[in-house]
Order: sequence, then C-alpha cells, then structure tokens
Amino acid sequence: MRGGYLGALVVAACLAGCASGPMGSAALTDNVKSNTARLVVYRTSALGFAVQPNYVVDGRVIGGRQAAGFVACELPPGRHEVAVNNMPLSTNLFGQGSEKVSLDLRAGSTTYLSAQPQMGIVTPGAITLIQVTEDQGRADVASLHQSNGSCGKA
Repeated sequence: MRGGYLGALVVAACLAGCASGPMGSAALTDNVKSNTARLVVYRTSALGFAVQPNYVVDGRVIGGRQAAGFVACELPPGRHEVAVNNMPLSTNLFGQGSEKVSLDLRAGSTTYLSAQPQMGIVTPGAITLIQVTEDQGRADVASLHQSNGSCGKA
C-alpha cells in the first residue's frame, strides 16, 4: 500500500512540473497577424509523461515536448514540415497519426496538431501528430499550459 502512495506522489510531482506558462485560454487570445500563420502543437494526455521527444518544424527544434501542454509558433504562410523526434526504436503499434506531417499554413489562420502517445512494441512508445479542426484544437488547448518553445516570430 505504501508503494502505491509513493507512486502517486511521484506522478503528481512530475505532472506539477509540467504546469508552466500561461493557460491556452489566455495565451492564444490575440488574433493572428494577416502576414503570419499560427501553428499550435499540443498534448492533452499525461499518458506516457516520460516520453517527451522534441517537436521539429522545417528541421528546427521548437521544443514544447511536455505532456499536458502546448507550444505555439508564428510562421510564414506556406508549406511547412512538422515532425516528432521519437526514440529511434519507437514503433507505432496501432497506426494512428504520423511522426511527420506536411502542412500548408494559411495567412491569418491557426492550425492545430494534437500530439498523441501511442503504444510501442520495443520502447515505451511514440508520439504521433494528428491535425484537428480549429474548434477542437482551441477547446483542447484552453486548459493546457504553454511550454517554453524556441520558435521565433515570423
């Protein structure tokens, strides 16, 4: 019984460490400038909180890998490649999502990618990206904390 309490305490401490930065409901209130596009990559689940690979846009690490958090980037409109740097041996067992997606970002709009942990065969698993609607993304991100990212302004 004592081990159960210790395990719960460790998980709670790790999750508390994830809670940094403003909430999505406050951080994403500004309109997107007409000459930029906003990309939001988020992870609602604390499942697999130890699996925290980097997010990469156009070959550049933008960070934001924490569970139950998001990273937002202002980017030039146009085609961009977004990827997850999973562990080399990670295998997506159930085939949902992809580790790499190409997006055509529109000026003045926001695109949301949900980063979802998947069950793995050899390693703890992989994080995959799934594009969601703006309404779904906005609702999912509202109660998440913004991660410190390194995606400069466009």
